[in-house]
Amino acid sequence: MFIDLDQMAGMPVNELEGLYRAHCNSAFYKLLDINGLNRCFAHAEGIYLWDSDGRRYMDFVGGYGSLNLGHNHPRVIRAVEAHFGRPNLLQENANLYNAVLAYDISELTRGQLPVCSFTNCGTETVEEAVKLAYMYKKQGAIVYCSNAYHGKTLGSISAYGNKAKKNYPTLDKTFVEIPFGDAGKLGRAIRKHDVAAFLVEPVQGEGGIVTAPEGYFQQVRALCDEHDIVLIFDEIQTGIGRCGTMFCYEQLGIVPDILCLSKSLGGGIMPIGCIAVRQKMWDAAYGKLLNATLPTTTFGGNTLACVAGIEALSVVREEALCERAAELGKYALRELNALRLKHEMITQVRGMGLFIGIEFGSIKKFPVKAVVEFMISTILSKMFNQHHILCAYTSNNPAVLRFEPPLIVT
Repeated sequence: MFIDLDQMAGMPVNELEGLYRAHCNSAFYKLLDINGLNRCFAHAEGIYLWDSDGRRYMDFVGGYGSLNLGHNHPRVIRAVEAHFGRPNLLQENANLYNAVLAYDISELTRGQLPVCSFTNCGTETVEEAVKLAYMYKKQGAIVYCSNAYHGKTLGSISAYGNKAKKNYPTLDKTFVEIPFGDAGKLGRAIRKHDVAAFLVEPVQGEGGIVTAPEGYFQQVRALCDEHDIVLIFDEIQTGIGRCGTMFCYEQLGIVPDILCLSKSLGGGIMPIGCIAVRQKMWDAAYGKLLNATLPTTTFGGNTLACVAGIEALSVVREEALCERAAELGKYALRELNALRLKHEMITQVRGMGLFIGIEFGSIKKFPVKAVVEFMISTILSKMFNQHHILCAYTSNNPAVLRFEPPLIVT
């Protein structure tokens, strides 16, 4: 029997969960169940979630950086609703909402990354950045960092600094791994390989919210300039105010050649991603008529997604959420470090803005990752079931509890 939305509204939760187990990711459902994290959430607003029994939870995962504005921000919803009558998927014209969103992003980069190409999500954005780097350089390796995370499609998972990528026939001959935060290792990789691009997060998210040593990115920028290497900054999670400025690179004293954005660019309402690119690189890659359609996609940069992006950026600016993240981040780091001094199992607290990692060294010492994941999950379960706070750990370093609330948190 086919189920429509009216029928779904009248179905018991346990029946719907049975459909999920039968037709979706049964292993994921089982994992949530084992850890006591399985709930049917019926309502979401701001930093809060309500389950089907009416219990309220604080969301400190924040959609892994997708919910910088919180759940269901009313301004973004109203903006999208106001544009429902306009053509949404019309690829045979120049979408003027693309133009405005790209202009706004260019303005936010002070005109240094003036051209944008739009995608649907983070991993597509990374793929598009790598494609452009190859169009510009013609050949060469893509250097990435240990413990990095750039997405799970086949190209971007090749730059996954995690053993899980061995499940796929990744492009190991093309992608070269080096340690994060070591400019000397980047220099050696450049001397050993013909390098097209360096793909890097300004703060490693899934690596455990790891920041680089002071001066590292200035050295990286100098090496890339010297050897004409494309510097790609993956700010899919660190961007749009998360680290205390609109883009994290603003605090590092450099400008990348390609900036990858997604997650909260859609205001938590619409999926959208983009690359923002230096003019000379865009012109070299896509400036010819022959290549004009190469960066286009069916859904990327659709009208409603761009409307959400324009409004989301407006909200971040008008509500001073970058400044809010910087101020509350300092407060959170201070208070969390005070907890660290009281509790031996907390060995380090680190991060930028409201992108913070709390590392449990006593858990990390276990050599088997599954044991570490089990132990951190007991903490997540207690936070969730006893304190009604939704938390998560970082996938490449499961001994780290991520502190990533919406930027509207008080």
